[in-house]
Amino acid sequence: MKTFLHLILLTSLLSLGRLGAADPGPATPTPAIPAGKELAALDQFLSLSNEDLDQMQRVIARIRAMSSEEKAALRREMDQFRRLPDAQRRQLRQGWGGMEEGIQDAWRRMMQSASAERRDEIQANLQTLTQEKKMAYRRQLVEEFLQQEAKK
Repeated sequence: MKTFLHLILLTSLLSLGRLGAADPGPATPTPAIPAGKELAALDQFLSLSNEDLDQMQRVIARIRAMSSEEKAALRREMDQFRRLPDAQRRQLRQGWGGMEEGIQDAWRRMMQSASAERRDEIQANLQTLTQEKKMAYRRQLVEEFLQQEAKK
């Protein structure tokens, strides 16, 4: 799942038209970005928070540190992601991965029935976890909720 998070970030970079500059290839010079696209990219960058810009810098640094084989493998993963149905891509972007709809529905019921303090606590915990751990944490909370629901 961590790879998919990177994939989402990289897809965002691609939409900004800036990823091509990060991997010019050994024999090919980096093509100049047309002025109109450069201004559009700059306009999008100006609207980002410092935190978002920092995250993009980290992603770019990871891309630069990748070997050619790693970049090729990531491109294949991105191609696979693009071929997924829209609903499945949306789930991955929302952090649900391939989690079943029943679990997602139970999550919504659980969060709706929780107090505002409990929801804040859960969200704060989620913010500190990696994508894989978020999935496990969500599943654990939902399973506990379903057990409590069954006892009623």
